[in-house]
Amino acid sequence: MKIIYSTKPKQVQFITFARLMKTVTKIDHPKLDVSIFLRENKYNVKIVLDQYEQIFRLNQSDVMGMDDMERMISKEFLDQVYMRFVDMSKDFAEAFRKINID
Repeated sequence: MKIIYSTKPKQVQFITFARLMKTVTKIDHPKLDVSIFLRENKYNVKIVLDQYEQIFRLNQSDVMGMDDMERMISKEFLDQVYMRFVDMSKDFAEAFRKINID
């Protein structure tokens, strides 16, 4: 955030140069937090489990709309993502264990 101070007393303008990300939808799942965002003509699918997250990006022009995006986020896809989270957790636990043994 960049702050620009006015020459007039007690007037401060806050100008944010951050890119805005619009949440388009959330997909219900018993274990995963699944959100689809739209930013700069790209869909960002963010999937979170505990301290881990995976993000997939797709150009808005590559799909016909949200219906296509929601069809892509199928049960089979989310099952594979979940298994990747399990592997991530194992890898991180192993790395953590190594630094605490030495």
